[in-house]
Amino acid sequence: MIFMQKNNIFSRWAVFLIIGLLGLSISCKQNKKEVSLKYVDMVEGLEKLTTKRCMAPDIYVLKKQYGRVFDVWFNEIMDYQRYKMYPDSIVADYFNYWLQTNKPMFKALDAHYKIHTQWKEDMNDAWGNLQSQLPQTPTPILYGYFSQFSNYNTFVDSANGKLILGFSKEMFMNDTFPLYDMLEVPEFYARYNSPSQIPTMLIWNYLKSKYENEHQLKTMIDQAVFEGKIWSLLKEVQPDKEIYDLLGYTKQEWNMMTLDQGQIWRHLLETKNLFSSDFNAYKRYFIYGNRTFGAGIPPECPPMIGSFIGYQIVQAYLKESGGTYADLFKEHDASKILRISGYNPVK
Repeated sequence: MIFMQKNNIFSRWAVFLIIGLLGLSISCKQNKKEVSLKYVDMVEGLEKLTTKRCMAPDIYVLKKQYGRVFDVWFNEIMDYQRYKMYPDSIVADYFNYWLQTNKPMFKALDAHYKIHTQWKEDMNDAWGNLQSQLPQTPTPILYGYFSQFSNYNTFVDSANGKLILGFSKEMFMNDTFPLYDMLEVPEFYARYNSPSQIPTMLIWNYLKSKYENEHQLKTMIDQAVFEGKIWSLLKEVQPDKEIYDLLGYTKQEWNMMTLDQGQIWRHLLETKNLFSSDFNAYKRYFIYGNRTFGAGIPPECPPMIGSFIGYQIVQAYLKESGGTYADLFKEHDASKILRISGYNPVK
């Protein structure tokens, strides 16, 4: 199964026009399982091909080297399947042009990730903690790739009994990276583009891919509690990080939601969205962005307040039940979790 986090905010051809400019501008306290995750950098293999003309046999070598991950990247993320009716030599010509066009970007990625290395240690620590909380969690192989700003930030692949976690390296270059402004990346993306966000985004995406289907989300309370489980576990496995930093908020935004959660709760009850099965009515409370919009919502309201309320419910539930995270993810009845939590900030 492949689960991808998609970002369709860029024009592929806009990147071709702009990319050439780049060359000119350039301790967990809990008991945890010790892990050292294998990391494979596909961009290194791509950069090596820029020193010569890429031919069809070179693509076969990449396929052999990276296996199924290359197939997913080449055909689905980069969409080279659209050339499947062409001879291999023609596909290689297109791919060679793409490699040469992005040569400056490969160099920028190399320089950036030579400096920013802490994410690897953080990922090892977080995944070890995750396996302690959810003992059946497998050990993944991490892949870094390049999607040319146009498609997927992260992906999860669990085919063939192996867990693969991949992330698009250029999407975590910090908010000062010049191409983000040149490509008019939406302002909210600055919340998630630090290398320190890589562990959170990979684990977040993994948990959604692993558990979302079995939770059978039919109502807003189902969605909120499920997201609250993920947020709670993200904080649990990264105990030295502030919750607002992990989730892309400022401290001021988090404090605002904490102080105003009674008003948020009252709004959800008065609009009858909390137990609604109309996704179009409540999806606004879970959308990535800089604000939550809608009738009765203040214009300064931070994003994803539905997930925030779910987090508060789950935190209260864990305190009341004394259960483990393994127990939590086995309990699929969101209304039961709400009832046991006793959560009611309007009291």
